[in-house]
Amino acid sequence: MTPDLSIRMLDWLLKRRKPIYDHSLSEIEERNAAPLDGVLARLLLGAKLSLPKVVDKTIVGRHGDIPIRLYYPRLGADLPLVVFFHGGGWVTGSLESHDRLCRQIAKRSGALIMAVDYRLAPWHKYPIPLEDCYDAVLWAASQATSLGVAPHQLMVMGDSAGGNMAAAVCLMARDQAGPQILRQILLYPSVDGTLSYPSHQRYADAPLLSQADIHFYRDQYMSNPADLQTAYFSPLLAKTLEQLPPAFVLTAEYDPLHDEAKAFAEKLTAAGGDAIYRDYPGMIHAFLMFPNFCSGAVPALEAIAADIKAAIANAPHQPVEPSL
Repeated sequence: MTPDLSIRMLDWLLKRRKPIYDHSLSEIEERNAAPLDGVLARLLLGAKLSLPKVVDKTIVGRHGDIPIRLYYPRLGADLPLVVFFHGGGWVTGSLESHDRLCRQIAKRSGALIMAVDYRLAPWHKYPIPLEDCYDAVLWAASQATSLGVAPHQLMVMGDSAGGNMAAAVCLMARDQAGPQILRQILLYPSVDGTLSYPSHQRYADAPLLSQADIHFYRDQYMSNPADLQTAYFSPLLAKTLEQLPPAFVLTAEYDPLHDEAKAFAEKLTAAGGDAIYRDYPGMIHAFLMFPNFCSGAVPALEAIAADIKAAIANAPHQPVEPSL
């Protein structure tokens, strides 16, 4: 079985650009500064949903300024908050690259989505991008009242490398007595830097994300090979996954990261945690980004929204009023 015709067409369109590992660093910087826009973006990424309010802000972390974008599904107070970390292999991606996805999740879930524009590798190697993400969560927790969000309804979410960040942030919050995180939502996450699971070989030439791509991204992010064995780089290798937030883990069938993400969900459950696992047959890595080509994208978005709503329904409730 192979991906259907629409996915193969998407792969052909995207492969008209040369592979990421054949770019110079200056070319990657140029690519990051000029994300898809206009007709091509609408064709590939779908429509950009309108929301009542979208706000760009800059917050301060230990390494300096961190741009964020707040997506409000409605005006008013007492919103749940999902801190979102974009994918892109720690090397690419931005607020703009995932703007449509964040709008979809905000509108469907009713949660305020806070997207984080963390520093990218190799200009900023591990652990600097992760520390940006953790600092953004610390800021969000401290600003619950001013944002008008429910203080006990803080969640984290990320796709691909962003899923790695979300899982690692939860480990950091546990280990460093950080904010209470209600839920971690991990979308085809990278959780094992050793790349040792069978799906890496099974789907070495998969659409959108090949084994060569993954090796390039990982090597740009790590500071040295010892990083691969550390829990904050490879959350699946943590000594224990006990006392972590409940999780929603989503995978795609034709994804080199499939097996490690599934193993992470299983290890969370084995450690006594609550992990919901959803696999999407026939889908590829990053399929949520391409609803015009990937038939599983809309059902998966609905499942993510339903999971957020269920987490909210079961969370402690403490109404607040916004001061912004």
